[in-house]
Amino acid sequence: MKNPFVDKEFVENWLKSFANTKKPQYFESIGPLGFIKSRVPSTFINIGKNITNGLQYSLSANNDFKGKVFLIYDVTSYEKDSGNEKVADIGVKKIKQYKGYLSRLTHFIDHEDFLTKHNSSSTRMKLRKNERKLNTNFDVEYEVIFGFIDRVRYDKIMDRVFTLIESRFKSLKLDNDILHKKEYYRQLFYDMIIEKKAVIHMICYNEEAIAVSLSFLSENELFYAINTFDTRFRRYNLGHISILNMIKWCFENNIKILDYSKGTYDYKSRWANESYFFENHIVYDKRSFWCCTIAMLMEHYFRFKQFLRDKNLNEFYVRAKFFLSFKQEGNINNYIPDDEIMELEENEIELGQYQEMSQVELFQSPIAGKVYDLLYSKPQDLSKITVMKKKEEEEFLIMGNGINKKIVRL
Repeated sequence: MKNPFVDKEFVENWLKSFANTKKPQYFESIGPLGFIKSRVPSTFINIGKNITNGLQYSLSANNDFKGKVFLIYDVTSYEKDSGNEKVADIGVKKIKQYKGYLSRLTHFIDHEDFLTKHNSSSTRMKLRKNERKLNTNFDVEYEVIFGFIDRVRYDKIMDRVFTLIESRFKSLKLDNDILHKKEYYRQLFYDMIIEKKAVIHMICYNEEAIAVSLSFLSENELFYAINTFDTRFRRYNLGHISILNMIKWCFENNIKILDYSKGTYDYKSRWANESYFFENHIVYDKRSFWCCTIAMLMEHYFRFKQFLRDKNLNEFYVRAKFFLSFKQEGNINNYIPDDEIMELEENEIELGQYQEMSQVELFQSPIAGKVYDLLYSKPQDLSKITVMKKKEEEEFLIMGNGINKKIVRL
């Protein structure tokens, strides 16, 4: 199967960002992967390391593996390459790492058939209800970017992606590696989208993305890579609506597998119909004592890491990184303000003290999420809601069909 993580665009961007002083090397005995030289003598590491969304390779008899050890991160176990058979003198150690999830679509007619057969009636009803409320309350647009996109617009979308990720992970009090590699992902996805090796699915409101999914693409597989949403719309379950739209797109474009990649999350368990494991493979020359020793030490190292991961120590590490990062910035507990919401009495309304807000002003205001929550409970077009702000004070009135609230920011 053709894999986007061995393509020119991925290889060149990764080397430029993470291994600019090293030259890629290819070996006929292990195809089609590229490698870079490790600091450990006679050892090579796959291009992409552990930030691909899954690799596959095949072994063949060739003398270029002699005296060498190859570390290959994130080999997916659900598709076995027919050429990946045992080869004399080549040893392979496989260490299970993260669990992965996917939706195999080959047994379904279309997205409606998948939705019906894969989900219970109550789950389908809830999904449709959230989708209906979203479309009723907001003038949203669904967009797919696949192929050419203007660079200025693309950069604006990616700025929005990073802003949404930062906001979401602050609320979760977790660190996120994507934010440490922003410029890498920015250039990588642009190059791959232009070549139709990646795709962006978006839900937009007010000319801004409120849910974005960036995925890599092979001939018949979509690799779910980066996804984020505006947490102010959390009650509408934008993530699930986005996945349903992606599944629909997969059927329309003859994509057989939607791979949600590594990590166990509720949304993956809900949509996936198969699970598998990512594995780290150590491929080595069995006839070399030195290579056997290195391979054994690597195996022990990765098995120990997985032991710690099984004990959830990786989650502690991610939370600690978040704490240290934001403590340095001096705002570890200052990004979540408190709001008091109360019923609005008619005799409290002194309209001369308030100024009406537009939808754009509301979208940019700190109370937007609270208003969107109220709309979820009382569905109606946002244009029928009146939102007013008290002059010079953080006090707001929200009035609509069945909604009469006052919000005071504390």
